[in-house]
Amino acid sequence: MTESAIHAGLKAAYEDIAYVGRPNHHSHPDRLAAIASLFGHAAPDPARARILEVGCGDAANILPLAAQLPAARVVGCDYSALLMGRARTRAAALGLVNVELFEGDLREIGSSLGTFDYVIAHGFYSWVPADVREAFVAMLGRQLAPGGLAFISYNVLPGCFVRRIGWDAIRMNIPADASPTERLDITRREFRDLAEAWSAMDGIPALLAREYADAADRSDSMLYHDDLSGINEAVYFTTFVQHMGRHGLGFLGEAELGTMSMAGLPERMRTLATRADALSREQYLDFARLRRFRQSIVARAPDVARARFTPEKATSLQLSAVTGIVQERAVGAARSVEGPLIDFLADAYPASVPATEAIAFLTGRGLGADEARTLVVRALFSGAVEPHLAPLPLAARAGPLPRAWRVSRHDAERGDLVASLRHASVRVDDPTGRAVLIACDGTRDRAALARAASITSPDALELVDHLLERFALAGLLEA
Repeated sequence: MTESAIHAGLKAAYEDIAYVGRPNHHSHPDRLAAIASLFGHAAPDPARARILEVGCGDAANILPLAAQLPAARVVGCDYSALLMGRARTRAAALGLVNVELFEGDLREIGSSLGTFDYVIAHGFYSWVPADVREAFVAMLGRQLAPGGLAFISYNVLPGCFVRRIGWDAIRMNIPADASPTERLDITRREFRDLAEAWSAMDGIPALLAREYADAADRSDSMLYHDDLSGINEAVYFTTFVQHMGRHGLGFLGEAELGTMSMAGLPERMRTLATRADALSREQYLDFARLRRFRQSIVARAPDVARARFTPEKATSLQLSAVTGIVQERAVGAARSVEGPLIDFLADAYPASVPATEAIAFLTGRGLGADEARTLVVRALFSGAVEPHLAPLPLAARAGPLPRAWRVSRHDAERGDLVASLRHASVRVDDPTGRAVLIACDGTRDRAALARAASITSPDALELVDHLLERFALAGLLEA
């Protein structure tokens, strides 16, 4: 197949089952800057930054960013006319004036986009042809501003060797002339059958079964554009780093700090990893954990060379509990991770609190200041605590006249997935709940919200209160 045919086929597949984007909170510039600060790197202020997402699809990731950071300049580019059309419609409906959306091939338009403080490439690097991948990294080397950061997600080896078993199996069983719907049906059936067969066995097959047992719960978009993608180039971490290096870039850290931890590994493995240099340690951890996906933070090589892990920087951050930890805690199944600190942050959830307040809380319980700071850093690298530069702009509790974020209300008018102020996707699948959410414009009390949502039951106010509590916990209400 010729190179042009490969590109045409990928573009057609991209629109056959249109890619449905979601906010990715790991890619938020505020988070990237907060993590960079832990490594002694002062990134540009996200609130006034120039932000680019390549392969932005329907712009579901960057439009909420633009709404949350009105003084920032936000740019998205994608080669799908269909998805760019959807993005422009949504941007216009939200009244966003700080967004520019460019339709075109990155190989042709990349140089014209300008320089950027933050570049996001989520679901892009591993899923495009080699020449597009090279054009992207070359553009990054030219157009990432000094001090800037790039977020790049990609599939990695050795973990993806496991996934390739399923990918190869379905590709062998899908006829060349199968329609997109038929391809999805075959994929779900194949994954279900493989999981069932392997789960009845011991050893490696039983482990493989877990990889495919969730296929029924994955959306058509996720299956079609990941497992069924015509290109899915998983690489070793060291190969990725070498590619960055050829264009004057370097690896700063992971957007999921918990994945950089050696917690849970046998003592001898931890000792070996500790003795290695930073990049070798990351590759070693991939082998130890059979990692198959990374979300890496990249910067210019000189910035990376100056970076040093600076734990005292944690005291200048905002902290919030990870959503999963709070959910586990609510049902009594929370992991034992830095207990008092997690309890303190969970009580404030979904809001963030200054690290200085968390440290003061810990010292009030008898810890020394250095010990409390060490506990905060450990919690960040355990993945139990999220770092932020600025306070999260949300209300942890609903006030007398609750106001839902305009992006959340706009999304609720169109479906059951809404963007939150924690830059995550929240499902509101109850029509009554969506009606109340849409009505939360800051002018209505509980009784008025019940009337607006046509709730006439005797317990209408209690139901509205329950919904507002859910909205607040999901980060949908503005401060």
